[in-house]
Amino acid sequence: MADTSPIENKIGLLIWKTSNFWQSNLRKILNPHNISLNEYLILQSIKYLIEEKSNIYQNEIADFIGIDISVTSVTLKSLEQKKYISRQVIADNRKKIINILQQGEDLFQILYPLIEKEEELLFNNLKNETFNFT
Repeated sequence: MADTSPIENKIGLLIWKTSNFWQSNLRKILNPHNISLNEYLILQSIKYLIEEKSNIYQNEIADFIGIDISVTSVTLKSLEQKKYISRQVIADNRKKIINILQQGEDLFQILYPLIEKEEELLFNNLKNETFNFT
């Protein structure tokens, strides 16, 4: 039998540790820019969704990224206060169209390559196992 630590048999714990490691490394990149990981991930989601369709809504962002709608709402409010996005009410106050502003676009263009490079370094060792991992 292989000499393994007890943690190597606990897939949930390994995923949790990997996630914490990933988050910690990304926060080191984001902190100097005064943006949280949630804010960045939502900004990235907005960028992706806007390429797919012209009008996107808060609930679509929450569904896409897989976080609670209330967390999405609070984070969008923070991004709006920082002038990275705008939220526009069309007919129903509960449905706001989300747009990225130039300042948000500029920040994303700075951060995206840094995040991509860090993720490549973190997960490069997966190589052929990337598909199985995801």
